[in-house]
Amino acid sequence: MTAAKPKKRWPKGPGRLSAEDTALLSGRLLDAAQSVFIEMGYARATMDAIARTAGASRKTIYARYANKAEVLTAVVNRLLDTALAPHEAEPASRPAAREPRAFLMQIAQEISGLSSLPQVAGLNRLIMAEAAQIPELARLFINLHERAIANVGRALDKLKAEGRLTQLPPMDLAAMLFIEMIDSVPRLRGVLGQPLSKKETEALITTAVDVFVRGTA
Repeated sequence: MTAAKPKKRWPKGPGRLSAEDTALLSGRLLDAAQSVFIEMGYARATMDAIARTAGASRKTIYARYANKAEVLTAVVNRLLDTALAPHEAEPASRPAAREPRAFLMQIAQEISGLSSLPQVAGLNRLIMAEAAQIPELARLFINLHERAIANVGRALDKLKAEGRLTQLPPMDLAAMLFIEMIDSVPRLRGVLGQPLSKKETEALITTAVDVFVRGTA
Protein backbone atom coordinates (compact mmCIF):
# COMPACT_ATOMS: atom_id res chain seq x y z
CA MET A 1 0.00 0.00 0.00
CA THR A 2 1.32 3.44 -0.91
CA ALA A 3 1.91 5.68 2.06
CA ALA A 4 -0.50 8.62 2.32
CA LYS A 5 0.97 11.84 1.01
CA PRO A 6 1.52 14.20 3.96
CA LYS A 7 -0.70 17.24 4.08
CA LYS A 8 0.94 20.52 3.17
CA ARG A 9 1.53 22.64 6.26
CA TRP A 10 1.77 26.40 6.40
CA PRO A 11 5.06 27.74 7.70
CA LYS A 12 4.85 28.32 11.46
CA GLY A 13 6.59 31.66 11.57
CA PRO A 14 7.67 34.60 9.48
CA GLY A 15 10.29 34.12 6.79
CA ARG A 16 10.80 33.79 3.08
CA LEU A 17 7.92 32.02 1.33
CA SER A 18 8.31 29.47 -1.41
CA ALA A 19 7.01 30.25 -4.90
CA GLU A 20 3.99 28.06 -4.22
CA ASP A 21 3.25 29.79 -0.92
CA THR A 22 3.61 33.19 -2.55
CA ALA A 23 1.03 32.26 -5.21
CA LEU A 24 -1.40 31.16 -2.50
CA LEU A 25 -0.60 33.96 -0.06
CA SER A 26 -3.71 36.11 -0.52
CA GLY A 27 -6.01 33.17 0.07
CA ARG A 28 -3.97 32.03 3.07
CA LEU A 29 -4.12 35.46 4.68
CA LEU A 30 -7.87 35.75 4.20
CA ASP A 31 -8.50 32.19 5.41
CA ALA A 32 -6.47 32.97 8.52
CA ALA A 33 -8.20 36.31 9.05
CA GLN A 34 -11.63 34.73 8.72
CA SER A 35 -10.71 32.17 11.37
CA VAL A 36 -9.28 34.79 13.74
CA PHE A 37 -12.23 37.17 13.41
CA ILE A 38 -14.79 34.43 14.05
CA GLU A 39 -12.86 32.99 17.00
CA MET A 40 -11.76 36.22 18.69
CA GLY A 41 -14.25 38.85 17.52
CA TYR A 42 -13.30 42.04 15.74
CA ALA A 43 -12.24 44.08 18.78
CA ARG A 44 -9.84 41.43 20.13
CA ALA A 45 -8.47 40.31 16.76
CA THR A 46 -5.08 41.75 15.85
CA MET A 47 -2.98 41.93 12.72
CA ASP A 48 -0.31 39.98 14.61
CA ALA A 49 -2.76 37.16 15.32
CA ILE A 50 -3.78 37.02 11.67
CA ALA A 51 -0.15 36.96 10.55
CA ARG A 52 0.71 34.18 13.03
CA THR A 53 -2.29 32.08 11.99
CA ALA A 54 -1.33 32.47 8.34
CA GLY A 55 2.31 31.67 9.03
CA ALA A 56 3.31 35.04 7.60
CA SER A 57 5.14 38.10 8.87
CA ARG A 58 3.69 41.43 9.99
CA LYS A 59 5.44 43.01 7.03
CA THR A 60 3.68 40.64 4.65
CA ILE A 61 0.20 41.44 5.90
CA TYR A 62 0.78 45.20 6.23
CA ALA A 63 2.07 45.27 2.66
CA ARG A 64 -1.44 44.29 1.57
CA TYR A 65 -3.77 45.76 4.18
CA ALA A 66 -3.43 48.99 6.13
CA ASN A 67 -5.45 47.77 9.11
CA LYS A 68 -7.78 45.03 10.26
CA ALA A 69 -10.85 46.86 8.93
CA GLU A 70 -9.42 46.44 5.43
CA VAL A 71 -8.72 42.78 6.14
CA LEU A 72 -12.30 42.14 7.29
CA THR A 73 -13.63 43.96 4.23
CA ALA A 74 -11.56 41.69 2.01
CA VAL A 75 -12.76 38.59 3.86
CA VAL A 76 -16.43 39.47 3.53
CA ASN A 77 -16.10 40.66 -0.07
CA ARG A 78 -14.52 37.33 -0.98
CA LEU A 79 -17.49 35.46 0.47
CA LEU A 80 -19.95 37.73 -1.32
CA ASP A 81 -18.05 37.21 -4.58
CA THR A 82 -18.84 33.51 -4.30
CA ALA A 83 -22.53 34.24 -4.76
CA LEU A 84 -22.57 37.43 -6.84
CA ALA A 85 -19.50 37.41 -9.09
CA PRO A 86 -21.05 35.14 -11.75
CA HIS A 87 -23.97 37.56 -12.12
CA GLU A 88 -21.72 40.61 -12.13
CA ALA A 89 -19.66 39.05 -14.91
CA GLU A 90 -22.67 38.46 -17.18
CA PRO A 91 -25.28 41.10 -16.34
CA ALA A 92 -26.48 41.54 -19.91
CA SER A 93 -26.77 38.00 -21.17
CA ARG A 94 -27.94 35.81 -18.32
CA PRO A 95 -31.53 37.09 -17.80
CA ALA A 96 -32.32 36.65 -21.48
CA ALA A 97 -31.17 33.04 -21.39
CA ARG A 98 -34.08 31.82 -19.24
CA GLU A 99 -37.52 32.69 -17.91
CA PRO A 100 -37.64 35.24 -15.07
CA ARG A 101 -38.71 32.69 -12.47
CA ALA A 102 -35.87 30.28 -13.23
CA PHE A 103 -33.33 33.08 -13.28
CA LEU A 104 -34.55 34.57 -10.00
CA MET A 105 -34.62 31.11 -8.39
CA GLN A 106 -30.95 30.68 -9.19
CA ILE A 107 -30.05 34.04 -7.65
CA ALA A 108 -32.20 33.25 -4.60
CA GLN A 109 -30.56 29.87 -4.08
CA GLU A 110 -27.07 31.34 -4.29
CA ILE A 111 -27.73 34.23 -1.90
CA SER A 112 -29.68 32.27 0.72
CA GLY A 113 -27.17 29.42 0.47
CA LEU A 114 -24.35 31.84 1.23
CA SER A 115 -26.06 33.09 4.40
CA SER A 116 -26.35 29.52 5.65
CA LEU A 117 -22.61 28.80 5.46
CA PRO A 118 -21.09 28.57 8.98
CA GLN A 119 -18.28 31.01 8.16
CA VAL A 120 -20.73 33.57 6.78
CA ALA A 121 -23.03 33.16 9.77
CA GLY A 122 -20.02 33.66 12.05
CA LEU A 123 -19.04 36.89 10.33
CA ASN A 124 -22.63 38.17 10.32
CA ARG A 125 -22.80 37.39 14.04
CA LEU A 126 -19.58 39.32 14.61
CA ILE A 127 -20.79 42.35 12.65
CA MET A 128 -24.20 42.42 14.34
CA ALA A 129 -22.67 42.10 17.81
CA GLU A 130 -20.04 44.83 17.44
CA ALA A 131 -21.29 47.25 14.79
CA ALA A 132 -22.90 49.64 17.31
CA GLN A 133 -19.50 50.21 18.96
CA ILE A 134 -17.36 49.94 15.82
CA PRO A 135 -18.68 52.22 13.04
CA GLU A 136 -16.49 50.67 10.31
CA LEU A 137 -18.28 47.35 10.81
CA ALA A 138 -21.66 49.00 10.32
CA ARG A 139 -20.40 50.72 7.17
CA LEU A 140 -18.97 47.43 5.89
CA PHE A 141 -22.31 45.67 6.25
CA ILE A 142 -24.19 48.57 4.62
CA ASN A 143 -21.74 48.71 1.71
CA LEU A 144 -22.04 44.99 1.08
CA HIS A 145 -25.83 45.16 1.23
CA GLU A 146 -25.78 48.03 -1.24
CA ARG A 147 -23.53 46.02 -3.56
CA ALA A 148 -25.96 43.10 -3.49
CA ILE A 149 -28.88 45.44 -4.17
CA ALA A 150 -27.10 47.03 -7.13
CA ASN A 151 -26.24 43.63 -8.57
CA VAL A 152 -29.75 42.20 -8.30
CA GLY A 153 -31.16 45.53 -9.50
CA ARG A 154 -29.19 45.26 -12.74
CA ALA A 155 -30.66 41.83 -13.40
CA LEU A 156 -34.18 43.05 -12.66
CA ASP A 157 -33.68 46.11 -14.85
CA LYS A 158 -32.67 43.87 -17.73
CA LEU A 159 -35.78 41.72 -17.27
CA LYS A 160 -38.01 44.79 -17.24
CA ALA A 161 -36.34 46.17 -20.37
CA GLU A 162 -37.12 42.89 -22.11
CA GLY A 163 -40.81 43.35 -21.26
CA ARG A 164 -41.07 40.52 -18.74
CA LEU A 165 -41.44 42.03 -15.26
CA THR A 166 -43.17 45.19 -16.37
CA GLN A 167 -44.69 46.12 -12.99
CA LEU A 168 -41.42 46.35 -11.11
CA PRO A 169 -41.07 49.34 -8.73
CA PRO A 170 -37.84 51.40 -8.82
CA MET A 171 -34.90 49.03 -9.17
CA ASP A 172 -33.18 49.70 -5.85
CA LEU A 173 -36.43 49.14 -3.96
CA ALA A 174 -37.34 46.07 -6.03
CA ALA A 175 -33.92 44.53 -5.45
CA MET A 176 -34.02 45.26 -1.72
CA LEU A 177 -37.45 43.65 -1.39
CA PHE A 178 -36.34 40.61 -3.36
CA ILE A 179 -33.18 40.08 -1.31
CA GLU A 180 -34.97 40.46 2.02
CA MET A 181 -37.81 38.15 0.97
CA ILE A 182 -35.41 35.33 0.22
CA ASP A 183 -32.57 36.01 2.67
CA SER A 184 -33.70 37.74 5.86
CA VAL A 185 -34.80 34.51 7.59
CA PRO A 186 -31.82 32.37 6.43
CA ARG A 187 -29.46 35.17 7.53
CA LEU A 188 -31.10 35.53 10.95
CA ARG A 189 -31.27 31.80 11.57
CA GLY A 190 -27.62 31.45 10.62
CA VAL A 191 -26.62 34.19 13.06
CA LEU A 192 -28.61 32.45 15.81
CA GLY A 193 -26.86 29.15 15.10
CA GLN A 194 -30.11 27.51 14.00
CA PRO A 195 -29.90 27.43 10.19
CA LEU A 196 -32.91 26.45 8.14
CA SER A 197 -32.89 22.95 6.70
CA LYS A 198 -32.44 22.52 2.97
CA LYS A 199 -36.14 21.69 2.68
CA GLU A 200 -37.18 24.77 4.65
CA THR A 201 -34.91 27.02 2.61
CA GLU A 202 -36.21 25.66 -0.67
CA ALA A 203 -39.83 26.16 0.41
CA LEU A 204 -39.11 29.72 1.52
CA ILE A 205 -37.31 30.87 -1.62
CA THR A 206 -39.74 29.10 -3.96
CA THR A 207 -42.69 30.87 -2.34
CA ALA A 208 -40.85 34.21 -2.23
CA VAL A 209 -39.85 34.05 -5.91
CA ASP A 210 -43.39 33.03 -6.96
CA VAL A 211 -44.92 35.92 -5.00
CA PHE A 212 -42.36 38.36 -6.40
CA VAL A 213 -42.88 37.26 -10.01
CA ARG A 214 -46.70 37.33 -9.71
CA GLY A 215 -46.57 40.80 -8.18
CA THR A 216 -44.30 42.30 -10.82
CA ALA A 217 -45.17 40.51 -14.07
